[in-house]
Amino acid sequence: MAKPFLEERGLRLVALEQRHILPFVANLSAENLREFETLYQRSPLESLEAIVHNPLVYAVEKDGQPLAVTGIDPDHGFMWAMFSKDMRKHWISFARASIKLMAFYNLLHPRLTCDVWTENEMIHQWLVSLGFLPERAIQSANGQVVIRFVRCSPEQKSVQTTTLRPVLH
Repeated sequence: MAKPFLEERGLRLVALEQRHILPFVANLSAENLREFETLYQRSPLESLEAIVHNPLVYAVEKDGQPLAVTGIDPDHGFMWAMFSKDMRKHWISFARASIKLMAFYNLLHPRLTCDVWTENEMIHQWLVSLGFLPERAIQSANGQVVIRFVRCSPEQKSVQTTTLRPVLH
């Protein structure tokens, strides 16, 4: 069993492995399936297989079973998440453990962004509970709209790189 990056409320954040993909896709939430059908040109299986070796893609496990898959692009602070049907049973634990997940992601980037389809209102509420604020609506080429949410690290007073700040002599 992989060593977890985080453990909280019976959930473990581990590196995504090939063993997670098929059980996760077979149990993918109806919301995520609709999102893939409507917004993306790839299947969830193809998408996960393309990123399984990315060191910044994680599975959230409960008793060894993947409940969610999440990742971050540390260069831009863009985070994303997909959820299984079983997440509903563990949503409160996940929501509370997400505070540590955001702190972990803020170690990688001080400003997190997340684009969420307008149809996924539960995810909007989850992000707002974690300190994300809606920044703008973005319309895709196929006419669908996503909301860009932004969260700045509460540990930093500014999200600008310190090397860009003026120096007083």
